[in-house]
Amino acid sequence: MAITAARGIAKVLAFSTAEVNQATVSQVHEELLVLTRAPGLVLAVVLGLLWGSFANVCIYRWPPSDEFPNGRSVVAPGSHCFACKAPVRWYDNVPLLSYVWLRGRCRSCQAPFSARYLVVEIATAALFGVAWWFTLGTGGMFEALDVRALWFVIDVAFVWVMVVIFFIDLDHMLILDKVTWPAAVLFYAVTFALPGYRWWEGLVGAVVGYGVPWLIGEIWIRVRKIEGIGLGDSTMLMVVGALLGWKGVVAALFGGSVIGTVFTLVAMAGGRRAEPGSPGSPGSPESPGDADPSGEAAPARGALQ
Repeated sequence: MAITAARGIAKVLAFSTAEVNQATVSQVHEELLVLTRAPGLVLAVVLGLLWGSFANVCIYRWPPSDEFPNGRSVVAPGSHCFACKAPVRWYDNVPLLSYVWLRGRCRSCQAPFSARYLVVEIATAALFGVAWWFTLGTGGMFEALDVRALWFVIDVAFVWVMVVIFFIDLDHMLILDKVTWPAAVLFYAVTFALPGYRWWEGLVGAVVGYGVPWLIGEIWIRVRKIEGIGLGDSTMLMVVGALLGWKGVVAALFGGSVIGTVFTLVAMAGGRRAEPGSPGSPGSPESPGDADPSGEAAPARGALQ
């Protein structure tokens, strides 16, 4: 009798647990579905603005300088004006909006801030929006919802890293190991959570990504006796390969070559039209200065530190 009663209770508990689990899963699924609609896109863009603001801090503080050979901390000191050293209040540090309502100037001393802050925030927000479309939006609608959500997190992390790498390289012609190596390890690790990925794909991709630019650089320096490609390019493509495999590296090399060619041709065409010494041309006294990314003296425009 006791055994029969125990079996009955066990069946009731098992049934109840299954019902609760199914209800919980359904509730979570419904909540995630909201992310596939317009509110999800809005959330992605807002997150992009916030992470774009943090990217600005990393872009300006991580590169080495004479005073800080290993770069600076992104935690301390807090954001402050380049000119008067006044701390930036929290309500003056709202991405995008703060620049607009302060008209690009310090509240305390009215020193101008570089519009680059705005560019980085908007670019990061736009890329987060694109990542949403390709994962949680229409572009990823044929995948399971949990996989789409995971891919969204991975994609926005990837584009954030690339934004930081791009602007640091643009300012200093440096691709920092402190960014690329941890990113490569992290992105390789997350591939184990993705369905259909084999453990060796990221390793092969990382080796190919690092090895191809290294080999090209070695051949170039032996033939031309000058450095052609730095190891920063190798580590950046290593990040791509760790996440996307060797095919991603090939696509990145081809796409980068096409984009680089287009930009080079445009720059050459613009250089022919602008004569040296003319207003607005490089070296002209009327040419506006930009914020020094290192946070040091800037000729005409200020920077947040």
